[in-house]
Formats: sequence, structure tokens, C-alpha cells
Amino acid sequence: MNKRSDDSPSAAAAVPRYRLVADALRAAINEGRLADNQALPSERELTEQHQVSRDTVRKAVRLLEDHGLVYSDHGRGTFVAPALVRRMSRYIDGFSEDTRQRGGAPTQRILNLELSPATLAIAQLLQLESGHPLTRVRRVRLTNGVPVGLHDAYFPLAPGVKLERQEVERTRSLYQLLQERAGFAPVEAVENLFAATADAEEARLLEIPEGSPLLVCERITLSDRREPIEYCLMKYVSSYRYSARITQSTRLA
Repeated sequence: MNKRSDDSPSAAAAVPRYRLVADALRAAINEGRLADNQALPSERELTEQHQVSRDTVRKAVRLLEDHGLVYSDHGRGTFVAPALVRRMSRYIDGFSEDTRQRGGAPTQRILNLELSPATLAIAQLLQLESGHPLTRVRRVRLTNGVPVGLHDAYFPLAPGVKLERQEVERTRSLYQLLQERAGFAPVEAVENLFAATADAEEARLLEIPEGSPLLVCERITLSDRREPIEYCLMKYVSSYRYSARITQSTRLA
């Protein structure tokens, strides 16, 4: 099979084929069409089903394994990870999906959508010049209509790529929208967690008393080339549960 375009984004969608295959498998897992500990279809079956190369299928499966959705058993194949493991896996921009898995209804309220010059601190984190124009999206995240978090994200989008407030308000996933509009392809994130207390504005937006404890997560999101493509500061109320799956690298064994 010709590999000419399998792993290259199309001009229209700018989404690598392996991510499309991974998304299809993820949907099958989330919808229960692939059950816990069930073997994934063979490479040959996935190759034929999605009309891609074996290399593309392998990349898709590796991505799912990195996200904790599947696991490999040498000599036997690749299997769907149990639901408990999947729930403890940390997805990039996993708020909406995580909330749905917990039985809640995720929504958002846009506070700011604007072009903002990079401060010196953010510019250094994103490896840009100070003052570089960034697209800033500041949102209140809600579960069942109750505010649980503030997300303040900055993206160094390409010239000519502009987000409209209405489309951001309507989207189920900001990352998915950015993927479709700008070829945004996050594969890894570095997070720093610490505690803080809510100032007057944060307390008002989150509908909590001023001085209430907050869980703060500072994230730098990386592309498949390990280039920083987002800086996000997330602040959650104390009732929000933050779950993560920690694994040991085989290189450290």
C-alpha cells in the first residue's frame, strides 16, 4: 500500500491519519463496542478497515497506549484497558470527557477570546519572543451548571487563523476545533500542580467564598515535534477530583 499520505495531514483537515484511526478506536472503546480486556482487531484488519498503512495503525495504537486506553501483552496482542485504568488516565484537555465519564454534563462560559501579546514569562515557556501575538481563551468550566474551574489558555496560532467566539461557545472540545481549523495536534503535556486561594474575582466566577482553597494546574502542551503549542493555567475548586495514572518507564527498570 502506498504510504504517500497516511501519516501526513491533508491540506483541508490537517489531521494526521493515525490520529483519525486512534479517534475511531477510542470511540469504539468509549461506546462499549470494544469491551474491557478485549483484543483490538489485528493490524491487518485495521489496515483494511481504515485504508491506511501498518505503520499508521501502529502509531494509532501507540497513541492509545500512551493515553492508557489499551495495553500490550507481548506475544498475545493489544487489549482494551479496564475501565478503572482508563478513568485514572490523564487526557490532554480531558475535562469534558472526564466529566461525562463521571456522569456529569460539562459546559463552559467564555470570559475572554482575544489576541494578547505574550508576557515575558509566557513567551519563555512557549519559546517565543516577548510580545508575540497569542490567541487567549479564558473560560469558566462547569459541571451540571455548577462552576468548578477556570481555564486561561494561550495559543501561538499561525497568521490568518482566527477563532470566533460563537464557534468556541458551541464546540464540545476546544482542542478538536483547533485541530480542524489550525492542525493543532497535542501529544504530550507537562503539568505543574500547586495550591492557592481564590482572590475576589476568582471567588465571584466560581461562586465560592474569597480565600477558598484552589487546586492550580499549570500546563505546557507539546506537539508531536515536542514544540510548545499551548500554555494554560487551570484553577479548580477543592471539590474537583483530579485523577492521574502514573507508570514506570521501561528505561528506568
